[in-house]
Amino acid sequence: MNREVYFLKDSEINDWLIESFKKRNFRINFMGISNPPRTLKYSRVGRILKLHIGYIKLSFKCLLRSKKDDVIVSLLDVLAVYLFLISKILFLRREIVVINIMLNNYNDLITKIKLKLFRVMLKSNNIHPTVTSNNLRELYRNLFDLPDKNFHLLHDCYGKLGKYKKPFELGNDYVFCGGNNGRDWPGIVKIAKLIPDVKFVIVGPKKETLGDNLPSNIEYHYDISYEKFQKLIQDCSILALPINTQAPAGLIVLFSAGLMSKPVIITENATTREYITTAENGILIKFGDFEDFALQIKNLSIDLELQKKYGTNLNNKIESLGSPQVFVDNIIKIIEQIH
Repeated sequence: MNREVYFLKDSEINDWLIESFKKRNFRINFMGISNPPRTLKYSRVGRILKLHIGYIKLSFKCLLRSKKDDVIVSLLDVLAVYLFLISKILFLRREIVVINIMLNNYNDLITKIKLKLFRVMLKSNNIHPTVTSNNLRELYRNLFDLPDKNFHLLHDCYGKLGKYKKPFELGNDYVFCGGNNGRDWPGIVKIAKLIPDVKFVIVGPKKETLGDNLPSNIEYHYDISYEKFQKLIQDCSILALPINTQAPAGLIVLFSAGLMSKPVIITENATTREYITTAENGILIKFGDFEDFALQIKNLSIDLELQKKYGTNLNNKIESLGSPQVFVDNIIKIIEQIH
């Protein structure tokens, strides 16, 4: 293949990604946001603006460095939108692989704008999107009204989380729930109230996330370090994750728990059913069924053999779908299919 391949991402240096391409002896040019902003000193709006300015600069830089029909792999779907729009303005033809399109089901203005921009981008034959599950293929074909679009299947990669991989160990008799986007926070509180004799350790983004008057069986944390977050997962007996969206959500936490061989009970959606099969390596719960969530937590908390079975099998599943080498091998396959 004479054309060049560029891999665009954020500013983080991912050794696992570089090494996986090296193992395949596949030539690729990595480009990231130069001089990443020290965002903590900015307001939320300031951080977003700084980040998007970085995306625009990176898009220009890559488009001007590359040549006609080169392949650009964008690790971020929003960055891919900038690449596409700027390439049209500059009349440049590039083949763009968009890693894992993500769109929530919110009905706000930002989501509506994002939907329109994605639809325009995805209509192009030079855009090659990927999704994290077979179910999302059909969901997005319907959502974007593109019945013939090829959405390549590319499962998310656990990347640097591999350092947490370990065999099953009994936890410290509590249920963990935590993270940011897509969590059903009112739902987890309802679940905890239904089983007051089960301890819950919950980590949310803000002090007020769960509201006031929490039941006594909830221990709530916020603004904690990443390592403490991972340690709380490592020490739990069960990970419970009520989710309120069909979009990919909770995967980093799911990967962490799976690599640590923890049993998982999670809301069923287009992505989670790709990793969890009820009664085999975890339990899937229908949207909003908090009674069943509570019942399954209660039953699993006293069945240590089942905890081990689910945790061990989930570890194997995560490894087979989400290892760095599998991730890179599948990206190379997608690139090689582009004509």
